[in-house]
Amino acid sequence: MSTPLVEKLQSGKTALGLYINSPDMVDLCGYLGLDWFMIDQMFTANDWGKTEVLMHTGEAAGITPVVRIQSNPWLGYDHRLAVDVSRALGLGLQCVLVSNSGMKEIEECVEVSKDWHRKALTIHPYASFDDWGRVHDKTVEETFVIPQPETKQALDDIEAMIKMPGVKAVFIAMTDASRVITESHQPDFYDARLWEYVDRAVELGREHNVAIGANTSYAYSMQEIRKRVEHLQEHGVQMIMAQGANFLFQVAMTEFMRELEAVLAE
Repeated sequence: MSTPLVEKLQSGKTALGLYINSPDMVDLCGYLGLDWFMIDQMFTANDWGKTEVLMHTGEAAGITPVVRIQSNPWLGYDHRLAVDVSRALGLGLQCVLVSNSGMKEIEECVEVSKDWHRKALTIHPYASFDDWGRVHDKTVEETFVIPQPETKQALDDIEAMIKMPGVKAVFIAMTDASRVITESHQPDFYDARLWEYVDRAVELGREHNVAIGANTSYAYSMQEIRKRVEHLQEHGVQMIMAQGANFLFQVAMTEFMRELEAVLAE
């Protein structure tokens, strides 16, 4: 299935996205021309019912839905990740982001992505017995299980993730990557050690035909967020997330209210 995100990743172009928690915002961001959005199950109340609603809204609005399944990689290995990947794909999602603690989880998630169940209980995926081979293979080819390393072990495993058959994209969470690499609670988006890590990932990605994604981490002006998007693109990052719709609104409105403070005080 061709979608804005997959089309751009496969053609070597940059895809811009953010995370969203409401259907109206999905519709708006599709209208604005963003390529993809993340449905976050890790740190929100988004359950599978709402995930399905957001997925369908994204498909209708022409913006690619990407679900980040529930996990807590800092607690270690969790066999449930592959189970939830199966459920996400069964709903009809094409792209699943997996925040993981290491390679074993990714190996299991990639394995279940080869399964045939896609909307199997709503729309049967095959029109004839001939489709069980041809259509299945095309579906697997167009499925993106996207590792997101955030723990030290997962960050250390990124080379193996990029080289793993079946992985087509890897996403670097810049806030936690920075905190792990610099051993500082406060993230530093521009730390040279972080960018050495990103550049190595991009280089490996080009060697193995794997797109590298990353986010802008946290910044507190729209100008700085834009600067970070440009910086990521300059370093070859294809799948860029400019944080979330709520966060961007908070930053923009903080600037807006600050500029109006004197006027409103009169």
